[in-house]
Amino acid sequence: MQVFLVGGAVRDALLGLPIKDKDFMVVGATPAQLLSAGFAQVGADFPVFLHPDSHHEYALARVERKNGQGYQGFATDTTGVSLADDLLRRDLTINALAIEVNGLFDDTPKTGQVIDFYNGLEDLKQKILRHISPAFTEDPLRILRTVRFLARYHQLGFKIADETICLMQQMAQNGELGHLSRERLWAESVKAMEAGTAHIYWQSLKTLNILPYFLKALDDCWQDELVFKKVIERLDLAKKDNMAVQFAILCSGYLKNNELNKALIKQIAHQLNAPKHPIHIANLLTDFYDIFNQTPKAVDIINLIEKTKAHQGNRQTLDDTLTAIFLMKQDADDGYSHAVKLLDTAIAIYKDISIKDIDENLTGKEIGLALHQLRIKQIQQLLDETPAHDQ
Repeated sequence: MQVFLVGGAVRDALLGLPIKDKDFMVVGATPAQLLSAGFAQVGADFPVFLHPDSHHEYALARVERKNGQGYQGFATDTTGVSLADDLLRRDLTINALAIEVNGLFDDTPKTGQVIDFYNGLEDLKQKILRHISPAFTEDPLRILRTVRFLARYHQLGFKIADETICLMQQMAQNGELGHLSRERLWAESVKAMEAGTAHIYWQSLKTLNILPYFLKALDDCWQDELVFKKVIERLDLAKKDNMAVQFAILCSGYLKNNELNKALIKQIAHQLNAPKHPIHIANLLTDFYDIFNQTPKAVDIINLIEKTKAHQGNRQTLDDTLTAIFLMKQDADDGYSHAVKLLDTAIAIYKDISIKDIDENLTGKEIGLALHQLRIKQIQQLLDETPAHDQ
């Protein structure tokens, strides 16, 4: 039995980057041996096991044979598979590097020598993302994964090899991305957002001419170069913000046309299987994009409070909406703190008004209408008393 540290941990260590996760590959072992050593198998038909102490993943060396469509359409075989065989099935040369360690319960490198069958070290040195073999085409997820690596290492000067770009484009044109589950498409996009590289990820999908086969509605919107440039710039500004804010900005190409933008949000959300909260923030950005372009109206402030449920203590939705609004404004850093202060006061006024403040003889819908009108009156008074530069 031999155990190897493989993939991202080796790659990032050689790049001098922090190692987030360690993945190991085991040659010459059986599932029974790992189970008897206390490892827990991940999935009944998949030869990956979790270490009993570190919970790192240990995979049996395997080869995969295409037997269906999409990234799940594979049959695995672990019988007599060598280190070179296993590494050959991987996506990029820089991800096919390995270092042998002492064993299952001692991941100290034996010698520290990097095992490199497929010229990954040279590609790492030259900062090139290159596919290992034609088997790259068997898994369309590798298109997005490669673009995500490009985004992740963009600041280091990495490029995708020309032949790999051609292969990715051919796969996209053949409709391979259509075989991926919407959940997986979202997961890849989330990884780019969480890494703070979504602006490079989406820009690259556009410039590599993959976006039309991935999200046609977004590509159609981005045929307007000014819109494309602005959205990418704002995604860059939002790289430290959460997923919901970034998603809202991604869907902001038609902000001057509420109906078109709502349709774009719907199409992107469906294709990516986006969760409810990011979709909600995208729609709120569309609805309230212009609210602070001039002195807001009391009815608009109340509408914003109610739609975000800020009066019920749901501050996250309001904060995300405000962040997205001011990121999309040309003066992104101007006015945000004043808007927060104004809304804090308006929310307090809204919450302080209750049934005791209206005519006790009112009934049914009259009560709600009276409360609404009183809130409009008092919040409008707040707006009238607030200096323009504080709004």
